[in-house]
Amino acid sequence: MIYVCYLVQVVGYKSVWLAPPSASPLMQPVQHSQESGHSMDIDELTMGNTSRLDVFSSDSSKEFPDQVVPSSMTATLGPGDMLFFPPGWWHAMRSESTSFSISMWF
Repeated sequence: MIYVCYLVQVVGYKSVWLAPPSASPLMQPVQHSQESGHSMDIDELTMGNTSRLDVFSSDSSKEFPDQVVPSSMTATLGPGDMLFFPPGWWHAMRSESTSFSISMWF
């Protein structure tokens, strides 16, 4: 199942970083447990595109900034802004002030 997301910024400001699915080989995804015995457990559904990298840090490996950064984008959302996340896109968020967001996954 492929999920898409809408993120609505209600209060404050939030920086959002996005990278296309082609960045996947360099994103160092979180390893998932296969203990559940199901073909896909809840971690895979909710954390399938979660990276161990801090994309807002300058301490990433050389391959990451050279190969991922040119295809990534960043936006700062303010109150009333909405952002659509296409399926398979990597994302990271950082609050720039006290903030509140609503996300809808389907």
